[in-house]
Amino acid sequence: MASKKPVVDFRQAQEDLRSTLRQGMLDAATRLLTEEGPAALTVRRVADAVNCSTTLLYSLFGGKDGLANELYLEGFARLKAEFETAAAQATKKADKEGLGPLLLHARVYHQYAKRNPSYYMVMFGDAIAGFVPPVESRKTAWESLAVLIDTFEHCMERGALPRSNPTAAARLLWAAMHGAVSLELKGYYLKTERADELFDAAVNAVLRSLQMEPAPARG
Repeated sequence: MASKKPVVDFRQAQEDLRSTLRQGMLDAATRLLTEEGPAALTVRRVADAVNCSTTLLYSLFGGKDGLANELYLEGFARLKAEFETAAAQATKKADKEGLGPLLLHARVYHQYAKRNPSYYMVMFGDAIAGFVPPVESRKTAWESLAVLIDTFEHCMERGALPRSNPTAAARLLWAAMHGAVSLELKGYYLKTERADELFDAAVNAVLRSLQMEPAPARG
């Protein structure tokens, strides 16, 4: 009995092509962003990079904001992956002691920002004029720091830090790291070593404040 010829699923083929085109455009946008900076991230440049019409890009992303949102999410996904790698490294005995895991996460954050300045500015700055991340995207971005929250909780469980709210602690450390990094990326520090010193000082100041036992409430 002759075997039946496979049936072509037209809808699936269309979806596969759509997915391929979409990923190709994202790859092109990432390349423009990292090689030339946010100013190069225009609908026309991305469309030209993959040899397609701007109409198709609008169809796939809904315009520049849709493309910017994908890059925003990609930046946080990359940061999350690096945090997870740091958490795995922190399982080593040398990194488990004291505040070692938190200092490791701080180094990862700093290095990520310095290696990916254009992505960082899309994630936290005004790199793409007029772009405001949707609420759902901002929730996803915050999830990128879940590993840092877990690390704070583990440090508190081991007694390296007094018991407090690990989420609030992670937010405080994030604010300090972001402030120092933003000033560095915008060129406010004239010497690289001074930027490194100030970042480390900001991180250590937050961790020292968290090591202090909260004052007892007055009756």
